[in-house]
This record gives sequence, C-alpha cells and structure tokens, in this order.
Amino acid sequence: MTLLQKLSLVATIGSATFAVAASVPSKTILPDNVIRCEPNAACVTKVAYGHNYKVLTTPRFTVMVAVSSEGSYTRADVSITNNTDMPLNLTPEDFRVEVLTPKPRILLYIPPANLVLPPPAAPHPVPPLVTPEHAAFSGPASAGANFVPSNSDVDVVYAAAKEKALQETAEKAATENHLSATSIPPNEVTRGRVYFERDKHAHLINVVLPIAGLVFEFPYAMKK
Repeated sequence: MTLLQKLSLVATIGSATFAVAASVPSKTILPDNVIRCEPNAACVTKVAYGHNYKVLTTPRFTVMVAVSSEGSYTRADVSITNNTDMPLNLTPEDFRVEVLTPKPRILLYIPPANLVLPPPAAPHPVPPLVTPEHAAFSGPASAGANFVPSNSDVDVVYAAAKEKALQETAEKAATENHLSATSIPPNEVTRGRVYFERDKHAHLINVVLPIAGLVFEFPYAMKK
C-alpha cells in the first residue's frame, strides 16, 4: 500500500469515528455540589405560613423555597435550617433566578432599599388562644362527660396551647422579614423573603441558592 493510500484510509476511518461520536446524544450531569429539587431527589412539597414550599433536605441543610410574583418583582420566600455543628454564613446577594424558557436570562437580586412594593394587605385576625375555661372542657374523649380536669391539668393544657400559638405567630412574622446576610448558629433556622427582577414572559424558571459550597436549585413553572 502506498503512502497516499495509507493516508486516505486513516482519513476515512477518522471521519467515520467522528460521525458516530457526533450522533451520540450527550447526557447532562450535574456537578457534585449541585442539588436540584426533582421528583427522584429528596425533595417534597409542604404548605406552611400561607405558602406552598418546595423542601430539599440534606445532612447539612434543610432548604425551603416558595415562589410568587409581587408587584414588579419575583418573590422567593426562603427558609434555611443549619443541621451542622458549625455556624453557617449566608448572604442573599448570592442568590439568583434563571429564566429557562422561552428566552434564557438571569433575574438579579434586588436589595430591600431598592424595592418599590405595593401597600401590604390587611393582616389576618389572630385566632384566640385557648383559655383555662375552654381548656377545662378539652379532656380526653375516652373519659366521657364525667371527666373533670384538675387545676394542674388545665394549666398544662393552657400553657401548651399558648406556647404553640405564640411560636406559630413568631414563625409567620419571620417569613415576612427581608432575608439578610447573617450567620446561622448550629441547629438553628433563618427565614425571610428575597426579591429579584421579574420577567413576565417567563414560563420555566430556576431559583438558585448557593449556600456554603453547595448550590440548591428549585425549578418552577410560572403561573400566568
């Protein structure tokens, strides 16, 4: 075989190999530090504080996100629990919203000082606490009509109901604060709202939260 024939054969084999490789579709593989909220991942939905959250749980963090539109902004209600024994430094300026369809773009974080929001809605009335008089009638159903609680039983029921109501009120109020740069102590949680630019034409978006070397992604289909 002449040198020219050998070169021709090598060129033919190389072209065929390239054509086969080009025909194999590539598979998107997420980096090790990216955790996406998908049905096959540790991601669930949860209704809390009047919002429908997506919840991602890892050994280090529990991250909850609910997305809505408010005025001319995209609003994300965020809750982050530090499950580690070390403080966690957090800054919402690192967060962003990616518009995936129909036209990809990045929606940037808006600092609270730059927001122009509509007047807040009237607050919902707070349900009354259980009083000792009401608690006196909340004994075990199995005890029947003859159940007569002692004063200590009434005090325990009333104190527990009062503590629960106060905790729920405090947690609800925390979600209405702006999330700010902070250090989350071990086994503690921080909550708040974060605002981004809004794309009224967006169909599918991805809320991206970089936290301590991990990147949490929450895909959302925007309602029209």
